[in-house]
Amino acid sequence: MTTVDTHRITDFVLGVIRDMLNMPLPPTISPATPLGADGLELESLSFVELTVHVEREYGIQVDDETVDGFAHTTLGELVAGIRARIADEAPAGGPSAASPEPESFGPESPGLLDVKRLLALSQIIPAADPDDIADDADVVLDSLTVVWFLYQLKEQHGIELEIDHAQAADITSVGALHDFLRAQVGLLAGAGEPRGEVVGS
Repeated sequence: MTTVDTHRITDFVLGVIRDMLNMPLPPTISPATPLGADGLELESLSFVELTVHVEREYGIQVDDETVDGFAHTTLGELVAGIRARIADEAPAGGPSAASPEPESFGPESPGLLDVKRLLALSQIIPAADPDDIADDADVVLDSLTVVWFLYQLKEQHGIELEIDHAQAADITSVGALHDFLRAQVGLLAGAGEPRGEVVGS
């Protein structure tokens, strides 16, 4: 990896954090700035949201143990960790994971943990750690929570769906929501529609 890559990753991470905080970042930020206490003051849900953005941008996977450690990680350590994962997960002899080919067809269905993260981000099931949400935990989707969940689904995974009242009434648990999303995204993939196509209306 080159110095340019480091700068690019740093700019991306700071951009995501700035958007999450919805405020300008202090000019004193440096690689030694902690992500958590005495630094950027990010909390558990912010770490989850940041992880989702990083995984989508660079085509890598960040394990839960690493995410848990973000509270004691500096900006520089985070960027170095992202660089290392990009290098580890880049296909041999293929293009770098830092600049993946654009996906035109077949959006990938969110996994069960992704669904839990979305539910936590949407505050449908408030949880500091999405891993604490049981697979069969109750889900109640009213008109407002549906709108917020679908917004998060589009923002975090680039998938645009609709859930009507009848469908929402049938989704009563985390597992049921996961199955619904898998089925709807499967329709997109089977039809060869581009990411972002509205389904389920």
